[in-house]
Amino acid sequence: MTPSMLRKWFDNAPKFAGIPKADFQMRVRTKAATDKEESTRNIRAARDQLGHTTVGMTEKYIRMRKGMKVMPTK
Repeated sequence: MTPSMLRKWFDNAPKFAGIPKADFQMRVRTKAATDKEESTRNIRAARDQLGHTTVGMTEKYIRMRKGMKVMPTK
């Protein structure tokens, strides 16, 4: 996939979802913060990665996953 193909996909996504472009957001920071906290067991590492000044703000980004984690089938 080329950069222009990816850009076109993001530009068209709100239209296909039926929402205004201004309301469309990709939430990859949440995943990054969650992964960092899970891998290091240190919320301060996630805070530093996101550039937050408080752990409280980082806690809003981190998803506390419940249940057992499983590997994908493929």
